[in-house]
Amino acid sequence: MNILTTNAFCVLFAFSCITSSAQTNTHLKDPDYNKPHLFDDMPSKMKLHITSLEALLDLPVGARVNTFIGSDFHFVGKVVSKSPSSNTQSKTVVVQSMNRVGASLTFTKLTQPDGSAKYIGRIVSFKNGDAFEIVKEKDQYFLLKKNLYEIIGE
Repeated sequence: MNILTTNAFCVLFAFSCITSSAQTNTHLKDPDYNKPHLFDDMPSKMKLHITSLEALLDLPVGARVNTFIGSDFHFVGKVVSKSPSSNTQSKTVVVQSMNRVGASLTFTKLTQPDGSAKYIGRIVSFKNGDAFEIVKEKDQYFLLKKNLYEIIGE
């Protein structure tokens, strides 16, 4: 009787393993390369005003922003998020744009072990096909226009 119960259990177990599926196939959304561009009127590369952006790091959530962050880039918005002030290694601020509707500026200052600063960030609108990324070239920071899908993946 014991062997019969064991065999029945093994058959039932094998059948359930064969018929069950642990993973489902998901369909990845294809990128929409026909999205309108938000920054068509802007140059593809602009020198970044780091001092203007560093000032944003000290603003409280809800503060209004009205500054030039690039040579030809007037940015108006509202601070919607920032990193905790207790973090001394990195400071981040997120500003929702009002003059480029749908776009958000994310700016981060990273303090290196030697005391120097490194800056990273981007201006992105998920409803549009273009974006800006902060890049460093020869000790200068620039806003470089990119295709949205060069920066993110869906």
